Amino acid sequence: MEEYQKKLLESGIEGVIIMILAYFFYYQNYLLYKWHRGLPLPSKTPFLIAGILTGTAYILYKAYKIYPEIQKHKIANVLREEKLEEI
Repeated sequence: MEEYQKKLLESGIEGVIIMILAYFFYYQNYLLYKWHRGLPLPSKTPFLIAGILTGTAYILYKAYKIYPEIQKHKIANVLREEKLEEI
């Protein structure tokens, strides 16, 4: 497994953790500041969507940061293959 693949996998795992924690954070804050005793609990769907969007944004940000390394690796592979063909 290449270094950039390990970084992408690590970013994916971090993104999933951030999704879950963001969902809990958004829902808990809503309940603390807007919900009052006696009222029915609000739907969790908007907070779930917000958590997924937050995690996805993090994964895209990390992938954008890792992208130049992926390109360098691909270019290095092409150059290596050209050298082998010349020999």
